[in-house]
Amino acid sequence: MTIALAPPDGAVPAEALDDAESVLPQWPLTLMIGAYPLWFVLGLSGFMWVVLALPMAGALLRHRRLVVPKGIGFWVIFLLAVAGSAFSIDTVGRLSGYVLRFGYYGAATVFLLYLLNGGRSVPVPRIVRSFTVLWMFTVAGGCLALVLGDVSFRSPTYHLIPSALLGNELINTLVTPGFADLQDIIGFPVPRPKAPFAYTNSWGSMMALSTPFAFMALADDRVGLPPRLVRAVLALSVVPIVVSLNRGLWLSLGIGIAYAAIRFGVAGRTKPLVRLVVAAVVVAAVLALSPLGDLVDSRLDNGHSDGDRTSLAIAALEGAAERPLFGWGAPRPGVGGLPSVGTHGQLWLVSFSHGFIGLIGFVGAIGSFFVRTGRQATTVGLWAHVVLLVAIVQMPVYLLIPHSLFAIMAAVAVAARSPR
Repeated sequence: MTIALAPPDGAVPAEALDDAESVLPQWPLTLMIGAYPLWFVLGLSGFMWVVLALPMAGALLRHRRLVVPKGIGFWVIFLLAVAGSAFSIDTVGRLSGYVLRFGYYGAATVFLLYLLNGGRSVPVPRIVRSFTVLWMFTVAGGCLALVLGDVSFRSPTYHLIPSALLGNELINTLVTPGFADLQDIIGFPVPRPKAPFAYTNSWGSMMALSTPFAFMALADDRVGLPPRLVRAVLALSVVPIVVSLNRGLWLSLGIGIAYAAIRFGVAGRTKPLVRLVVAAVVVAAVLALSPLGDLVDSRLDNGHSDGDRTSLAIAALEGAAERPLFGWGAPRPGVGGLPSVGTHGQLWLVSFSHGFIGLIGFVGAIGSFFVRTGRQATTVGLWAHVVLLVAIVQMPVYLLIPHSLFAIMAAVAVAARSPR
């Protein structure tokens, strides 16, 4: 097997990746995304990313020529820092969480290479269709949350996990699915959506990162999804997006859409620009003429979590300063009733758990991918580039594992394979 960097100018050509004797299978991607509601109900949604990356890795090992994206060097530095931080793990519970997180990062690496080297067997329209479907599942989960509220249940996987591992908060949450968290943020309880993910912030992160894939589906007929269906779900998504009271979602998606509008305007692409302007006008009208606007105003006036987030960020940086090379390996309990340090933002998780070396590697990789995918000649490629900007905005406020990191890697692959 030979390894080559993706070409600096232009997309990765499909014909350069095709190998008659080592065609990458489509079924792992289909199972990973198409069966996601099933994984959620079974309590496997947090684990199947790692499990299904195994056949992807096996297929890649049989591939004769493997293309890797430029900027992968930063990602390798990050993975080495994660590996080095294993020496700081001191309990079985933290070890289980560490192994799972390391599995996410490794699986995301395999996933990126799998999509980048997909050639004609895993084409770009199929990738876009898969993540547009996952976006639809996210909208559906948000709507179900408004109906079912904070209903949760112990999944079949819960009863198979050893009790020692259930002591880890992350693993326990993953195997106890729920539809919403009922929280009193604005003076009365509101069901904040989290299905089909484990946390409300995970839902908000995925909603913002996957919405650009819906715009990709509208821009490319080869994706194969009915435009009317996509537009209808886009309109429907406004309700759970607002009710989620998720400012990180509003900010990151808003910045991403504004950036896309500017890029389309500068490039003279009037059709996608007009679509965005019309959508913005419709959303503004809905907020102005419905109770949804009052929810937005109330949430902006109640920043009750700001102080806690600041304290957690400071604690994470202080912890990283104590162990700057490889960090603490995993989050640690907070003080004064605060959540665990390193659980409220990918920047703080990486810096606290894997030190400043890990932080340089992670931020350097995402930043490099963003810069290197900036030149795009197609609407699909530009929207994929926008996903990376949304991820950058989210890093201080959201954890990006597991689901969001895979959406980011999919965007890197789509942007790299789109014409420049």
